[in-house]
Amino acid sequence: MKNIEKLEQSLTYKFKDKNLLIHALTHKSFKKSYNNERLEFLGDAVLDLVVGEYLFHKFAKDAEGDLSKLRAALVNEKSFAKIANSLNLGDFIFMSVAEENNGGKEKPSILSDALEAIIGAIHL
Repeated sequence: MKNIEKLEQSLTYKFKDKNLLIHALTHKSFKKSYNNERLEFLGDAVLDLVVGEYLFHKFAKDAEGDLSKLRAALVNEKSFAKIANSLNLGDFIFMSVAEENNGGKEKPSILSDALEAIIGAIHL
């Protein structure tokens, strides 16, 4: 649990339900009855909404196509992996030994998905 508290400090967010955070950090390779895919789905939707609304107001005169391009430039695997790396998120993700041995804790897709799952968990 100590590591979870360290992550909460980095996130500047304290989870009331720590199990939700653990769920968000559990990669499908870990072979639990749960993984972070559904939370990642939710986090992705939350991010699209929040960033979309921000861009809608910030760039009030821009066309929909331009706003979509801006959102795509911000809401993507590369950006999220960068943020996840700045939080050392890979250190907290639960995954199988095989996935970890294959560099899973550094894979942009896994890091990005975990970050989105955390955002989904925060939303809940």
